[in-house]
Amino acid sequence: MKSVLFDVDGVFLSEERCFDVSALTVYELLMSKEYIGLDPSVQFEGLTDSQITEIRDIVFHNDEILTKLKSLGLNSNWDMLFIVAAIHFIQLCQELTTEQLSEVLKENQFNQNTFQFIGENVSKVTLDFSAPLTFLDGVGSGKDNIYKSLVTYASERLKTSETALFELKSAFWTFAQEIYQEWYLGYKLFEEVEKKPNRSNFKNGYIYNEVVLRPITEIKTLLEDLKKAGYHIAIATGRPRTETIVPFETLGIKSLFDENHIVTASEVLIAEDQYPDLKPLGKPNPFSYLATLEGNDLDQYKHYATNQENRVNKDDVFVVGDSLADLLSSKKIGATFIGPLTGLKGQNAREELESYGAEYIVDHVGEIRDILL
Repeated sequence: MKSVLFDVDGVFLSEERCFDVSALTVYELLMSKEYIGLDPSVQFEGLTDSQITEIRDIVFHNDEILTKLKSLGLNSNWDMLFIVAAIHFIQLCQELTTEQLSEVLKENQFNQNTFQFIGENVSKVTLDFSAPLTFLDGVGSGKDNIYKSLVTYASERLKTSETALFELKSAFWTFAQEIYQEWYLGYKLFEEVEKKPNRSNFKNGYIYNEVVLRPITEIKTLLEDLKKAGYHIAIATGRPRTETIVPFETLGIKSLFDENHIVTASEVLIAEDQYPDLKPLGKPNPFSYLATLEGNDLDQYKHYATNQENRVNKDDVFVVGDSLADLLSSKKIGATFIGPLTGLKGQNAREELESYGAEYIVDHVGEIRDILL
């Protein structure tokens, strides 16, 4: 049976709200009195769309930082916001005394008080919001390279070997991820899904306000026609499971996919916990694509995470994704790649995807009909 493996963001749903939430997370950690408190006057409750846009322009330097991270193959919003937050965190830590820095970098004691401690001990700091771009200029592509470079950067700038906070899945990474989740899910759903206490009572969430990239009737008809033509359809996304399932249910397309063939960032985290020596397993690692193709079986996670080269027949498996991370995943397993130009870069992604050997490039997901049907 032939299979079509879909990414979600930049294919079915717009990434805009996820990027907005990423920016809000970084800005809140830096500015709110609840955290570092560089500007306690910033009101995070009741933000308008124009205010959110302004914050995003500041944090991601008019999206140049997002574009660079995407070009380096980083696909997870959690990772992208963490890299940016960590660069500013390092900048602020340079203002601390040796003794203060030693307290901050204790990974096993890291919590909300750590941020407040930094805020209490730095003064008159003007953040350079272009600093992440400068950092990324010297970084090789791939999630693993980016994190290794971040650890090296922290070690050099802070003159320390205590760099655990800047590693993937560190206490700092987890804290930032939780703030993102509360913004995106809303404080009520956050507590229900994450099984953790919420830190606010004003974040109503953006999960129910997704922007669909094509008319929903067009998407549903396409998926139904693919299934009628004998294709197996599946999802491999960098979104967590709830952020995938809820919008799909709201849009009425969840029932078109087998539950066992929807693999998300949540499953990637489980796999990384099971096999820490094999992480990172997020895209451009093709773990999620192999797991959704063969079935989300916990007992097979090691199988999906190893021996990934040329695992499929090029004529039988098609990967539909908007980013370089999706293309690199597709190339590794030996699938055929179809790239809709509806992601962050829009039409500007064409040259990059072509340079990496994309087999097909289309203006939007609806046009895969001309290739597959």
